[in-house]
Amino acid sequence: MKPRVVILLQATAICGVLVYDLREGYDDGRNIWDSLVTSLIVLLGGSLASGGSMAINMWYERDIDPLMERTEKRPIPSGYISPNHALAFGILICASGIGLVSFLSNKEAGIITAFSALFYIFIYTMFLKRRTPHNIVIGGLAGSTPPAIGWVAASGQIDSILPWLMVFIIFMWTPPHFWSLTLSKRKDYGEAGVPMLPVVKGEDVTRNHIAAYTLSLILTTLLIVTYGNAGIVFLITGMLLSSYFAYCALSLRLTKSESDAWNLFKFSNIYLYSLFICLVIDSVYLVEL
Repeated sequence: MKPRVVILLQATAICGVLVYDLREGYDDGRNIWDSLVTSLIVLLGGSLASGGSMAINMWYERDIDPLMERTEKRPIPSGYISPNHALAFGILICASGIGLVSFLSNKEAGIITAFSALFYIFIYTMFLKRRTPHNIVIGGLAGSTPPAIGWVAASGQIDSILPWLMVFIIFMWTPPHFWSLTLSKRKDYGEAGVPMLPVVKGEDVTRNHIAAYTLSLILTTLLIVTYGNAGIVFLITGMLLSSYFAYCALSLRLTKSESDAWNLFKFSNIYLYSLFICLVIDSVYLVEL
């Protein structure tokens, strides 16, 4: 189920619930108990749906996982579970997660959850990944939706701009996050025949792309302040975090070090957690004002 990835994504979904409730929900009759219940539904349902889609991903990629050091110890190539059982497990928990979100929150949140899981399975895994070096750019949409799922689960509203700007943040964050990993694991992808950007276009082009996307995160932070009505807390912390992320990416263009690429990958996780936590804190601050 790739639990580390799932936890990161569902943390942003919970932030979607909290940001809505702090800004609007408590004025519309919701309370802290509602926030906790919705967060639990989103956490459990989203984890099952995304974890199930990732289990199906590992079933589909069982031919290339043994070829890469990073993935050779996954359950299927290690022999802990058969491919058929892995597929059945993935379908069962993915469908359970979609159903849980749909029936315990609302159908709008369930539809977005289903879209995310199915997009990851069919568009990213089965169509894009082995065909284009920009697979992670388009495919990143699948992992970008959790904040919108959390917001919609709490509100039932799909037309608010802030949750979709939160989605856009993750969409722009995903390529530099994943490309920094592929830079540090380039040989793996090359041996498996997966056309990741460093394999197809080279490391220098990949570093330039990483730098460009991290710079765009600075602009995206400003979009959230301008159009999402975020306050001074998010403006300051978001700009500092995004600027440091961009600085590290620009430095990587000079050092060209695999260890620096791996460090950038690790920081990208810290960046996303921190950015969304700052948005929640900013919402608390706005309420107090």
